[in-house]
Amino acid sequence: MVVKHLLMVPLASLIVLLPWGSAQAFECPKHFAEAQAAINKVTEDMKGEMSKKMRKEDMALVHALLDDAKTRLTSARHNHEKPQGAFDHARSIAKADSAKGYAVAADLYHFKLMAK
Repeated sequence: MVVKHLLMVPLASLIVLLPWGSAQAFECPKHFAEAQAAINKVTEDMKGEMSKKMRKEDMALVHALLDDAKTRLTSARHNHEKPQGAFDHARSIAKADSAKGYAVAADLYHFKLMAK
């Protein structure tokens, strides 16, 4: 009887965690879209006339932040496409959010440079 109860605890835990892993998988694309939108915004802003008048050294720093964003988003998509479990989906979301953070930082820095 005790063995039967001991086996039920891990089984119940597994049943509870299965839907969470699936939900995480469906959340990944939302985070990818937000990061991609932030990357696209900076990319478009950098095509403006003000950007062409900025020093190349300054623009190189904006590009560095933007490149970091793109790299992290690519890595996030890789974790999502080849997951080994729920951890990879959680990691994918973290990387996508990090990518969005880098893109937002690039946008803020670019805006600050334009205000000079």
